[in-house]
Amino acid sequence: MPCLIVILVIGACGTPPHSPGQAGSLPALPPLTIASFRPQIRDQVQKAYREVEAKPKDANANGRMGMLLHAFEQYESAEICYRRARILDPNRFQWAYYLGLVQVINGKADDAAAALRDAIRIDPEYLPARLKLAEVLLTLGRLDESEKISQSLAKDAPQLAPVYYWLGRVAFAKGQLAASMEHYRKACQLWPSFGTAHYALALVCQRTGETAEVRQHMAAYQKYKADGDPQPEDTWLEAVRSLDNTALAHLMKGVELENAGRTDQAIAEHEEAVKQDPKLAQAHANLIALYGRAGLAEKAEREYRTTVAINPNLPQSHYDFGVFLVSQQRFGEAESAFRKALESSPNYAEAHSNLGAMLERDGKSAEAMQQYRAAIEDKPNFRSAHFQLGRLLLMKKRTSEAIAQLSQTLTPEDGDTPRFMYALGVAYGEAGDFASAARYLREAGERAATLRQDLLATRIATALRKVEERAVR
Repeated sequence: MPCLIVILVIGACGTPPHSPGQAGSLPALPPLTIASFRPQIRDQVQKAYREVEAKPKDANANGRMGMLLHAFEQYESAEICYRRARILDPNRFQWAYYLGLVQVINGKADDAAAALRDAIRIDPEYLPARLKLAEVLLTLGRLDESEKISQSLAKDAPQLAPVYYWLGRVAFAKGQLAASMEHYRKACQLWPSFGTAHYALALVCQRTGETAEVRQHMAAYQKYKADGDPQPEDTWLEAVRSLDNTALAHLMKGVELENAGRTDQAIAEHEEAVKQDPKLAQAHANLIALYGRAGLAEKAEREYRTTVAINPNLPQSHYDFGVFLVSQQRFGEAESAFRKALESSPNYAEAHSNLGAMLERDGKSAEAMQQYRAAIEDKPNFRSAHFQLGRLLLMKKRTSEAIAQLSQTLTPEDGDTPRFMYALGVAYGEAGDFASAARYLREAGERAATLRQDLLATRIATALRKVEERAVR
């Protein structure tokens, strides 16, 4: 039976291994299980595979097959195709670079370092390859080599923030804490939303006793950790990513862009996802929140109706629509949406919390507290629910209960910590524990000032003066 008749596995008859005299002993083509691939992907892979079978010594055909498998996260098979392309055309930068990238993913750091060095010999100016090599060498413990490459990058691209992050990592690994701090600070200066660098700097500051800086950089990390770290433009890797043009790929890219705060681009990716697969409920559901944030009310409502028509039991769609309705001040409808979310998912902590806020707004404080408690039961570390319940208990003069709830809001330390600590300080003041009240209010004020939350800092200062006045009476 010919090899091109394929059902579950292609390549079962693959190209046989070449002798050492034939193109440097090509490894056999990988057998590929594609039964689980979506039809669009399956067709692309089969077409590329047939091209390689027809032209087994064509470096471009082998490399393109590797790129396609790379895009669809078939990394081990992609590695084989890239190795074949490298043997057939050892002077092409991209085959060496791509080979190094997938070998990193496959856990072959030594092989990856060798491939990336080959890529850099071919194109010494390509920054992403040099940066990746510095990273790989660091993981291998080859600190001097990693440092040398990073220093050359700092000289050639002094505004590239990731370079200083890797220099900081190397210095830290060598026990050079002062140098490590200097490099991390430079990275954060060049890219203020560099969450990973803020976290690394906070750890070094903790080692050196720089307490104020620890708080500052941990808060920055919490604020920016979902944004993604800066990277130099990588046109070769983008060429691989562009091959995965499926609806799911657009959905995933849209989620990444949303997390990075790039709402317009996230919307465009989600719109492409539903264009390719109109029944992709998750993409429609995500668009509810995205359109809501963009102020596109009619589109948000349309996507809600579309999502419900596809899957009426998707709790996220009801929850996100409820959040949208709150932004439109349609509180009664929002309450209904949150209840629908809970019908589909009774343990949806965020829905309980937001339903509690709607009930509290209607003066139903007892029912609101029930919802806040349900949120905490479902998600014990849910800071916002602890805060809402603590604030409501404080309003009801149940100060000891309020303190117990507000005490659960102080970690992790981030931009919300000063506000939560402020509430806890007020609660201690209402309980007559002026020493604890003053301590928490002072700490809250220091954190607010560090984070430049000027209005909050002013309010805290006023509350602290009142506590100090009451303490001396």
